[in-house]
Amino acid sequence: MRRAALLVALAGCVVACAGAACGGTGSEARGRVPGRSEAGRRAQGAPATVRGDASAAQLELSTASSASALAGTSSAQPAPPHGAAPERSTWALLPVEGFESAVVVEPPDDGRVRPLVVVTHGAGGRPEAHCERWEEIVGSSAFIACTRGRGMNTHLPEPERGYFYDGHHELGRELDESFVALERRYGARLDTRAAIFAGYSQGAAMGILALHEKPERAARFGGVLLVEGGTGDWNVALSERMLRLGVRRVAFVCGQASCIDAAQTSKPWLARAGLPLRVDYARGAGHTYRGAVGQLVEQAYAWVIEGDTRFER
Repeated sequence: MRRAALLVALAGCVVACAGAACGGTGSEARGRVPGRSEAGRRAQGAPATVRGDASAAQLELSTASSASALAGTSSAQPAPPHGAAPERSTWALLPVEGFESAVVVEPPDDGRVRPLVVVTHGAGGRPEAHCERWEEIVGSSAFIACTRGRGMNTHLPEPERGYFYDGHHELGRELDESFVALERRYGARLDTRAAIFAGYSQGAAMGILALHEKPERAARFGGVLLVEGGTGDWNVALSERMLRLGVRRVAFVCGQASCIDAAQTSKPWLARAGLPLRVDYARGAGHTYRGAVGQLVEQAYAWVIEGDTRFER
């Protein structure tokens, strides 16, 4: 009964609450996930369209990643011959114990050990769209793992469903199991130490609470980037603990007044703790991770990873 009520509430949020914490102006779900032709996507088993995410403005992603077609399994690839163009990242589904499969953007298996970026989406979102966007930012310098959450409109065919996180306790468990699955699959190819957490909207708000919940979970991350969510969920003690656990830098990126107001409230707490913080605001941009907000996300990410040579392209 509780979950049914929550699903109804979230569905209403997706339809009606433009500019609110669970939604925005436009729909990630109504936009096409680009970068692959419809026929190519279907041949690879990837959804042709995604619907129902009020967590972002309509996607206008570039078509630069034709090699990122979603595959069901991971396969090793030999390093390219000397002088050849570097291989591009590929996509894979990652089974996660107790949860639906995550999406992983896999860098080429060229003998280089790469770090990890963990991505969470907004209510009604899908991991595919966020992995596509983060691949634009990260390239092949790191593994990108995009968690899925739970389906919220399960009467629709899977490619048309949106997903949500049923509270921060459950998202925390999904993060924990995702790390287990990633380490099992990729082994020595993947360096999971000091990963980057990148959350959007509900994924940011629930994600930072999940990190605050368990010190051993927060200790997996070296940087935190929150977009349009989670900016008010800080105090001095939590900030000090994050710093002790190894979080080097935190970034807030906002497109709405409510987000930046919360960020400005938290700013002195992180400063008192000595935890480096960057705050960016695209005034009037709205609840989105694209457009002017997206440009600030790119800059904030570059700042968060600065000095960590593992993320060099």
